[in-house]
Amino acid sequence: MSISVHDYDPLDIAVIENPYPYYAQLRTTTPVHWIESVKGYAVSRWDDVQTVLRDVGTYSSMGFWPELLGPFDPVPEVLPMISLDPPRHTVIRKLANKAFTPKLVNALEARFRQIANSLIDDLVSSHGPSGRFDFVERYSGLFPVSVISELLGVDVDRRQEFKTWADDILSASNRAGFSAARAAEVQASKSAIRSYFEELHDRRSAAPGDDMFSSFIHAEIDGQKLSPEEAINLGVLLLIGGIETTTNLIGNTVAHFGGFGRSNALDLLPDLLPLIDEMLRLEAPTQLLFRHTTRDTHLASFHIPKGSLVMPLLGSANRDDRKFEDPDRFILKRAPRDNLTFGQGPHACVGSYLSRIEAKVALEVLVNRFERLEVVEKSRSWIHSFFARGPRALATSYLAAADGDLVRAAH
Repeated sequence: MSISVHDYDPLDIAVIENPYPYYAQLRTTTPVHWIESVKGYAVSRWDDVQTVLRDVGTYSSMGFWPELLGPFDPVPEVLPMISLDPPRHTVIRKLANKAFTPKLVNALEARFRQIANSLIDDLVSSHGPSGRFDFVERYSGLFPVSVISELLGVDVDRRQEFKTWADDILSASNRAGFSAARAAEVQASKSAIRSYFEELHDRRSAAPGDDMFSSFIHAEIDGQKLSPEEAINLGVLLLIGGIETTTNLIGNTVAHFGGFGRSNALDLLPDLLPLIDEMLRLEAPTQLLFRHTTRDTHLASFHIPKGSLVMPLLGSANRDDRKFEDPDRFILKRAPRDNLTFGQGPHACVGSYLSRIEAKVALEVLVNRFERLEVVEKSRSWIHSFFARGPRALATSYLAAADGDLVRAAH
C-alpha cells in the first residue's frame, strides 16, 4: 500500500502502531507539513527538529496546551513546568538538575539493582522458576515507578496508583475516541495526584526528609526558593516523566530483541549503554513534542505564521538518512549517536541520564536472573498515545537462572 504525506495523522491508530513509513514520506516530500487534525505543523528532518528545540525565542513551550488538548488538558494542573520558558524555567531547571547529576545517579545504581532484583524475586515467588507473565505489568512498568518514588520520597507502596495516575494523565493527549467515561477517569487522576502532592508538601515542609521532594521545598537557587505551587508541580512532573519514558525504553528494548535473558543477550552485557542509545534512536519512547511560534518564521523554506503549533517529530528525526546511515536498522556501535529523543536546549529532559542508567540496570538484572526470557507474541500492541511509544503489554515466557548471581557478583 502506498503512503502519502496526507495520510499522516498522529491521532490515527494506524500511524500510532507504525509511524515510520509516514515519517519517511514527510522527510522526503514535505519536511514541514500542516496536520489538520491537530491544527499544527509537523517537522520531520533532523536538522529542522534540532532548530525547533534549540531556538526557544521563536519556538516557545508556552501558550498552546489548552488549544491542543482542550478539556482534557492536564498541563495547567499537573505539568506546568513543561509549558514555561526562561527565565523562570531556568531557575526551576537548575534545582532539578542538581538532583540528577551523573555522580548522584551513579551512587544510587546499587540500590536500583536491589529494586530490580526484588521485582524478579516477587515474580519467581508467585509464578515459580518458569512460566509466563506480562513483562510490562510486572517489570518494565513497575521498576521505573519504584525508582522515582523512592527518589522523590513518595509512598512506594502506592506505586501502582502512581502508575495508573500517570497513564491516565498522559492518555489525555489521545483525543481519538476519547469517551466521557475516560475523560472522567483522567479528571479523577489529575485531582488525585495533585491532592497527594499538596498533602506531601505540607508534611515535608514541617518535617523534611532525605529525599528529592524535600530538597525542592527547602533549597534556594540564586537566592530564590520555589513557591509551594512550583515545588508541587515539579514533583508531579518528575513522577510522571520518571515513569513513562523509562517504562517504554525498557519495553521497547525487550520487544526489539524478542527477550533479554542469557540465551539471547549475554554477549550484549559489555555494550549496554551504546545499546540503550541506539534503542532510544530507533524506537524513541517520546515520538514528538510541541512548540508555539512567537513570530513569523521560515523553516526548510516553509513559512510558519506567528502563533502556530509546531510539532518536532523526534521519532522521525532519529531515522533521518541525512543524519544516520541505514537509519531503520539497529546498529549497536553506531556513530554518530546524536539521537534527539531527550530533546536539546533548555527543555532537554532533566532525567535523561537517570533513564539510561535505570534501563542499563534493568537489562543487566534480566540477564542475571533469567536463563531464558522470550517474548511469545510476535504481534505488538502499542500504547495509544500520539507522542509516547511503547508496548501496552508484552506476553513473555521465562526460565529462571539456577545461580542468579552472574551480574551481581561483578558489582
